[in-house]
Amino acid sequence: MADVLKQIYAELGEDGIKKARWQERMRAAGFLLQLLFLLVYVTLWLVAGWAEATARWSGENPWLLALLFLAGEAVFTLPLSYLSRWVELRLGTNRQSFGGWVLDWLKNSALNVVLMSLLFGTAFALYQRWPGGAFLGALAVSAAFALVLFALQPLVLRMNYKTEPLEDPELRAKITAVFEKAGVPLKGLFLVRAGEKTSRGNAAVIPKAGGYEVVFYDNLLEALDPDALAFVVAHELGHVKHRDIYRSLVAFSVLLFLALLSGQAAVQLLAPGVGLEPTSVAALPLFYLGVMLAFMVGSIFMNAYSRAREYAADRFAFELTGDLAAFERSFTVLAKQNYADPDPPAWVEFLLHSHPSIKHRWEAGRRYFMTES
Repeated sequence: MADVLKQIYAELGEDGIKKARWQERMRAAGFLLQLLFLLVYVTLWLVAGWAEATARWSGENPWLLALLFLAGEAVFTLPLSYLSRWVELRLGTNRQSFGGWVLDWLKNSALNVVLMSLLFGTAFALYQRWPGGAFLGALAVSAAFALVLFALQPLVLRMNYKTEPLEDPELRAKITAVFEKAGVPLKGLFLVRAGEKTSRGNAAVIPKAGGYEVVFYDNLLEALDPDALAFVVAHELGHVKHRDIYRSLVAFSVLLFLALLSGQAAVQLLAPGVGLEPTSVAALPLFYLGVMLAFMVGSIFMNAYSRAREYAADRFAFELTGDLAAFERSFTVLAKQNYADPDPPAWVEFLLHSHPSIKHRWEAGRRYFMTES
């Protein structure tokens, strides 16, 4: 293991290691800033009287108030969005012009505002008009919203990046063989032109009618050999075979359900203290606050669950390919392209990482091969 860590630290270089560790610090700072902006924005709406004024103007319409509230939040948190771009610029991973970034921000913010307005407007309307059925209302809304997000994933990818069929006979043969060995239908192989915007690399297996399609960032395709790319795909197929997509869908639905109940509890507890009726649309910012705080806390448990599923997908890839060297090559390149610290502080990994650290994944991989041999 020491040799492997030395290898990846050598690949990163002194400058790369500094950037990786700085990125971890910025990730933690971003989490705290997100919490601060949330508290300040909700407080402004309540203290300045915007919530009550908007409720009167909208005729107590929860969807309209949610739309205005969330559109305002998108503008209010624009500095946080730009902070992400600034971090990418400092790391040297950003290749997008400022104008291109603005256009992407507008597209993604508009989609996010519409979706979140429907979520919060509907959830609050159900709570408002059917207080006794708050539990069932939250359950129905969380399940429906999770399904919508799941269905939109391929659209969001193509909304942000150009994609095209990948014509590479050697790679196609490798990937087809992996799919056949896993017993999963392959429905397409696509190249994502991510290199126009970022130097980061990634790959994914996406559900498609009757099977799955594979998408490769062009950056990753250029940096990895076909065997290492086949291992990456085998890992993603591990998620498919373990039904992790649907497990994650259920886990997200449960988290959102609990968060919506937390939002209802926040309204009942806090609204009288600021002079609002709990069922008044003007209390919707408090509902939003309760939901988002619960979601931020719940994400810690979601991350722990996700890390466990990543280990399981690695084991599946080991069983399918038997290629530890390809595993090591793939994660060395991914670490270099994404400035991933192979051994981040334990508290950062626990709180903020949806994937195990590279050190822990390599340790698990070595244990697997030692056990099998």
